[in-house]
Amino acid sequence: MKKIEVFLRHCYYSKIQELSSRTRPDWWNKEKVFLNFKNTLNSESTNYTIIYDEYNGKIDDTFLSQEKNVHIISGGDEAKSFLSTFDYILKKNFDEDTIIYFLEDDYVHRPKWDIILQEGFTLPASYVTLYDHPDKYTNKIKNGISYAELKHKIFTTSNSHWRTTISTTCTFATKFKTLKEDKEIHQKYSTNTQITRDSLKFIELNKMGRSVVSCLPGYSTHAAGEYVSPFINWSDYLL
Repeated sequence: MKKIEVFLRHCYYSKIQELSSRTRPDWWNKEKVFLNFKNTLNSESTNYTIIYDEYNGKIDDTFLSQEKNVHIISGGDEAKSFLSTFDYILKKNFDEDTIIYFLEDDYVHRPKWDIILQEGFTLPASYVTLYDHPDKYTNKIKNGISYAELKHKIFTTSNSHWRTTISTTCTFATKFKTLKEDKEIHQKYSTNTQITRDSLKFIELNKMGRSVVSCLPGYSTHAAGEYVSPFINWSDYLL
């Protein structure tokens, strides 16, 4: 079984929380979300490293204080945190086919997500997301694109349906080889900004021929208001 390397970004406080558009579902609890990650983790397939940004507060003052797999950074905003994480990963000596999973600290997972993630890479895809984005089912115009009007390809694997998508968030997976090849694009959209321009990044990668696939329904969700992945009662997966 191929290994998945997860890089889970945490921070003491993020200014993203101050955005008027950032609301949380009733079941939101940051510690429970982390426990969900650990409880659904398959150690036979997956390793994880916590990337903790101490710019606004020490890890010792959090529920992560006893965690061992931790790399401390001091970024101060989401974009700097991503760039620090990206640079840290590139210094590793992973096999080319190792799956690198960038994970933000507000995503809930369903059990066996590692199996689904690996299945995604059996498809003609460069990037895989477990998050089924609800905005892709609307006529909402974003970055000049009406997602609902896009023509998606549908695939099946042993345990899931999939579709191509034009963009995703900064929680995504790709192979180490692809990550190195796309280095400049990833760095470009996290430079001179406080929040990574994730949609624009993946739109450009798509134009370069890098396809993105999303499982249907999602095996993870962003715990953010109206953007919760549809059809799943995610509170069932939190202790």
